Amino acid sequence: MSRSIRLLNLLQILREQRYPITAQQLSEQLEISVRSIYRDIESLREQGVNIEGSAGLGFQLKENFLLPPMSLNETEVEAVYLALQWAKSIPDQALKQASHSVLTKLKAVLPAQKQEFLNDTYLKSIHYWLEVDEQIVEQVRLAIRLQVKIQIDYVDEKQQVSQRQLWPFALGYFNDKMLLAAWCELREDFRNFRLDRIQKLQLTEQHYSPFKRHLFQQWCESDQ
Repeated sequence: MSRSIRLLNLLQILREQRYPITAQQLSEQLEISVRSIYRDIESLREQGVNIEGSAGLGFQLKENFLLPPMSLNETEVEAVYLALQWAKSIPDQALKQASHSVLTKLKAVLPAQKQEFLNDTYLKSIHYWLEVDEQIVEQVRLAIRLQVKIQIDYVDEKQQVSQRQLWPFALGYFNDKMLLAAWCELREDFRNFRLDRIQKLQLTEQHYSPFKRHLFQQWCESDQ
């Protein structure tokens, strides 16, 4: 089998997966070594294929979203611009980069008249966030996407540190705080955790069984 055919087969397998698949599982399906799988995944990434995940946690293909042609009036352009400015303020490197990318794409397709309007807009988003370790934010987002358990050292309001194993399923932005919604194995219940109070975080290789959308629905119902 040629390498180009092998890459196409790998891409097709990833497209068929709803959940992350490990390198070992891929190597068994393609009948090649795990090391070759890692090399092929890096080759696909270099070609622009959006593959998320890492060794031990599994890999998942994230297709890019193509939006149909649309027309925006001046107020709608301002609304999008203001939302992107707010997103750029969040202490989350991935969201900052994505917001900048979307704004660049928006300016590229807007007619010249609306580009001038956007450049002259008086709307500004000014927001303050409590200091958060952006590496922890990135790990939390990855854990939610891959549906894996995490272990954290958490500081409560009394400055007491506890170790928790969580099933993370949602990340919220409230006033000046970033909150993680998760099932806590220690408390055997849903809990919200402030990201600025997480001292240490480690991703595990354990997937939690309920779909995260089901956990989110149960969490919403528990607050009613």
